[in-house]
Amino acid sequence: MGLGVTKFVREVLASPHYRAKPAATLRYAYAKWTFRKFRRPEPELFLEDFGIDPLVAFEGFARWRRVLETAVSNIAKAGDGQGGISLQDGMVLYGLARALQPDYVIETGVAAGASTSFFGAALIENGRGKLFSIELPAAEVTGATCEDGSRYEWRRKGVGWAVPMEVRRGLGNRCELILRDVRVGLPKLLERLPYVDIFFHDDLHTPDHMRWEYELVWTKLRDGGVLASDDVNHGWIEFCEREGLGEEALRNIDRLCMARKSGFKSRERSRAAGASQ
Repeated sequence: MGLGVTKFVREVLASPHYRAKPAATLRYAYAKWTFRKFRRPEPELFLEDFGIDPLVAFEGFARWRRVLETAVSNIAKAGDGQGGISLQDGMVLYGLARALQPDYVIETGVAAGASTSFFGAALIENGRGKLFSIELPAAEVTGATCEDGSRYEWRRKGVGWAVPMEVRRGLGNRCELILRDVRVGLPKLLERLPYVDIFFHDDLHTPDHMRWEYELVWTKLRDGGVLASDDVNHGWIEFCEREGLGEEALRNIDRLCMARKSGFKSRERSRAAGASQ
């Protein structure tokens, strides 16, 4: 508990957003406590909560595991400021893309390219689908502390520097990197697409910005599609309350949450329906 409190205090002190808004700090503390209650231990169980069969989700993952583990390790070795996700987070993203067989996947916040690597491997296995990745141009990342307290150093090596060559070659032209501010690039991209199958947020983690992304994409998400977000905070809780999403939307893998639009049955709902028949 002591280490958790210390980490929380450091996060707040490092963030201009929370330092300027004490009420937001209290909501952030409540959110972290909430997500700790709903944390899931394994990607397989997490995906099952959303009606996704792990056997389908992780088909072919063994062929990519070593390559993807190396990518995660390389990002960790490069030090702080690379924006990488964990192996467990990456497995969730891979599993989503394999199980849903998406046509259109969007990620915001590429950094070194960890999430790109997992999504890319899944789309290669699928033999279909396109990944759209939105990130700021390196020249616009000054090294100053962002509003959420993060500092990024990936710009020195370039956007997506850690994406394995096997993924780059396999995806070919099925990956489009959009180097623009997400507030401009995301609305324009959504205008181009008929719908979105999977959306993953991992850029600026201030609650108001995150809610803006969630709400913008939710209207474009197809039935059964998934909205996922890393480093969730009270912005996610407020979005879920507004959309009437259930408790399952608070379940998480180390504060990676997701919400699935109508058109599916969670494991609990399926069991309840079977028991009533």
